[in-house]
Amino acid sequence: MKRKMAMALAAVLVAGSLPVTASAATFTDINEVSWASSTIQAVSDKGLINGYEDGTFRAKNNVTYSEAMVMIYNLMDKTGNLKASATNTLPIYQSVLNTYKIPTWSQSTVAYGLSAQILMAADLPKFTTNGVSNPATRQDVAVMFGRALSEKYDIYAGTGVNYNDIWRISDEAMPYVDLLTRLGIVTGDDNGNFNPTANITRAEMAVMMNKTYDLLSNELANTGEITEIVNHDGDYYDVDVKMDNGERNRLTLSDDNISVYNKDGSRELPISSLSKGDKVSLVFDGLVITKIYLLDEETSAQAKYDVTGYIYSLKDSEVNFESENTGETSKYKLDENCTYYLDGKKVTRKDLQNTIDENSDKYAYAGLMTTTENEKVNGTRQDVVYVTAMYVTIMDEYTHTGEVTDFSSSSVSYKMSGSNANKDAKFASGCEFYIGDKKSDVDDLEKLADSGTTYIKITVNKDGKATKIIMAEDKFQDTSKVNATYRVKTITDDYIRVMEGGESVEYSIGSKSDVAFYVWDNKNNRFDEVDFDDAEEFCDDDHKVVIKDDAGNVIETRYLDVYARIGFRDGKKVSSVYLATEDEKEAAFGEAESSERKGTVESIKDGKLKFKTSSTEYTLASKYDEDDLKIGGAQTKSLTVLTRMANCDDVTLYAEIKADSDNKITKIDARLTAAEGKLIEYNGKDASDSDKKNTLTLETSDGSQFKLKTVSNPKTDSDDYDAEDLQTTGYRGSSVELEFNNDGEISKIIVTDSKYNSGTKRVKGTASIDGSKIKIDGKSYSWDSKTYITSSSFTYSSKDMFERMLKDKDIEVYVEATISDSNKVERINARVESAEGEFVEYDSGSVTIKTDKRSWVFNTVSKNTLLKNCGLDDERDFEKKEGKNVTLEFNSDGLVEEF
Repeated sequence: MKRKMAMALAAVLVAGSLPVTASAATFTDINEVSWASSTIQAVSDKGLINGYEDGTFRAKNNVTYSEAMVMIYNLMDKTGNLKASATNTLPIYQSVLNTYKIPTWSQSTVAYGLSAQILMAADLPKFTTNGVSNPATRQDVAVMFGRALSEKYDIYAGTGVNYNDIWRISDEAMPYVDLLTRLGIVTGDDNGNFNPTANITRAEMAVMMNKTYDLLSNELANTGEITEIVNHDGDYYDVDVKMDNGERNRLTLSDDNISVYNKDGSRELPISSLSKGDKVSLVFDGLVITKIYLLDEETSAQAKYDVTGYIYSLKDSEVNFESENTGETSKYKLDENCTYYLDGKKVTRKDLQNTIDENSDKYAYAGLMTTTENEKVNGTRQDVVYVTAMYVTIMDEYTHTGEVTDFSSSSVSYKMSGSNANKDAKFASGCEFYIGDKKSDVDDLEKLADSGTTYIKITVNKDGKATKIIMAEDKFQDTSKVNATYRVKTITDDYIRVMEGGESVEYSIGSKSDVAFYVWDNKNNRFDEVDFDDAEEFCDDDHKVVIKDDAGNVIETRYLDVYARIGFRDGKKVSSVYLATEDEKEAAFGEAESSERKGTVESIKDGKLKFKTSSTEYTLASKYDEDDLKIGGAQTKSLTVLTRMANCDDVTLYAEIKADSDNKITKIDARLTAAEGKLIEYNGKDASDSDKKNTLTLETSDGSQFKLKTVSNPKTDSDDYDAEDLQTTGYRGSSVELEFNNDGEISKIIVTDSKYNSGTKRVKGTASIDGSKIKIDGKSYSWDSKTYITSSSFTYSSKDMFERMLKDKDIEVYVEATISDSNKVERINARVESAEGEFVEYDSGSVTIKTDKRSWVFNTVSKNTLLKNCGLDDERDFEKKEGKNVTLEFNSDGLVEEF
């Protein structure tokens, strides 16, 4: 009688199959939840949720799954969004609803939910337990709401969800939590948590229903178009948005109080990436806008930035940057309030730096938002470019430009922009071809290349193959040539020719009257403005330096090179030229004679080292002192070893170098960051030969052998073996992958294709105990100190428990085992074939029996299959077996299928 009364009360709580009170109610207890009191009143006025007969709302009470479905049904009905084809479908689902004991008063709405795909059959077991309704969790209700709204709004992967407890949200719920967050229907608590597994309350349900009702009634998701945006020096932005419903929102935004995301919420963007004409969606928390979604499709998050390219050095005050278009490198100052984004999330500069360092074998592709300030530098006013926002994506591919020298149906040869270096690339499978922004095929590009001079922008993957090629008849312009220092070859009325990366490069001057020329005054420590003739004369002068001894005799005469810092107008024409001699360079341009560079080495060929993220080639000396050449973790340090490592496909070499003004390397500090190959020999900390202690010899696919240092006890990725095992002869010849620490020492050894396992003897058969040994198929073997036990029949993994099971005469166990060279059992996969005993209980896929020795728990087939095989109708029938002697029958997978 009490249960019937409870169900009747539940029907009063929700506006489902019962009539809804149209007039507003005055609830006596909603002051208990002041944050939701007005919303509760609103949903009552709208006829979405009723209160109780005693005048209370009971806002803190949990909502059951059945109640939630009734509420959603009523919400969709009130807003005219019910699917007609899904209504009146109760007869179709009546049987399954009865099976899962769905309350009668909610069955028609649950049937609608199944038909409209708001619910799935797999959801039904959550509704009740032993006939009692279960409270619904916040994430499960989010899934139900999200599915109901999926007809109108796009569902994305959910990678934009940013709650502090995101790790607790299930993969299934994530896309729907993302949708409801984007639409402003759900928000986190005061601590930024979503609390996915917490039970949802009636107050929380009221808020969700009220927001969804307003959303569906207006047929809008707060979308509109930016009609005007004013940038106040990057400090804040005034933005006008014309909403689709005709209203206007005038917003004042800054990166501190608003978050901007791309369409699917997977990437966070700076406000500066918004522009006039953009379609946006605004997310409100009450009357306050908390997020903006940029709905326009983008080719990449970097597309709207001023400059795009690759970072090869990030320091506290500047970034060294390589242009995507020409491969030229430039230095930019970092604004003290610069905003940093990494793979779609706002991060600190330190976090960005750490990630770039950790991914030295990949490319840090970046977009830079910049601003130019006219400042006094070394006594002269100059334009200084600052980075105000930086968006970085770690990528496996690299893009650069060049002039086509040869083009065929399978490959392209080209001369890199800004240098005379020739490169070749074969086309990867599925390579995309474009002429300008028009998608074309390889034949069209080949015809265009044959017609005359053409240029390409090429994207190359880690294998060196082209995945995308854009061809044009005009050069791809660079927009990032600022603050680079060049050695001057000559200057004429039309151009200035400089040396960069060992190659001669020309930059067009255009009209001399539009270019400002400056020469360094070392005496007064400043740049003086001069005309073109004086600048030309300064470059043509010998700048002779005569060195004499104490007696006044000339002992050396040398001539100094001239260096230039060049400014560009719109990244195309030269706008300013600052000149200084070689010995004035540090004072004039604030840089030392040597430059520093670090990153993953691509190759060392013809005595020149090239990094993956730069087109510049650095020349190696023929010999280095011990202090000037270091290879961390390598037993032997020489240029030969360094070259073999750099050119080996199976290892990744990271290097930090110092180079002089002519890009000649004066110092190298290198180390491996990854490697794979065959394990030739490993000696641990206990090796008798001190020279071999903590060393590993690796053979790569090109036949090279490298002798490398390890930490004292390297890790593995498996419990099957440890570092001590790897010293045995059985593991020699195994394929391994190596991980390294920051000192270049091997920190982890992963066996990927163990010769040891493939050569180990395998035995199988019925198992028993023979004294201190295990007997398999009539033959006895010793236990290994770390015998690894697995089974589909049970969850016990300890050797002691397994021995007890083998000693139990009422249980028969079949095993497959691997036996080492020393005749020890290393690994066992066990399967129970039969067991007898007193039936104790059945519980969620497992059955417990009691033998003379002890109680044992075994895994079973699915509940329905087991019931059918045992001739039982209901799970409660298992209780009738308790205390009776049973024989368990196992299938070929080792699961109990009948008793």
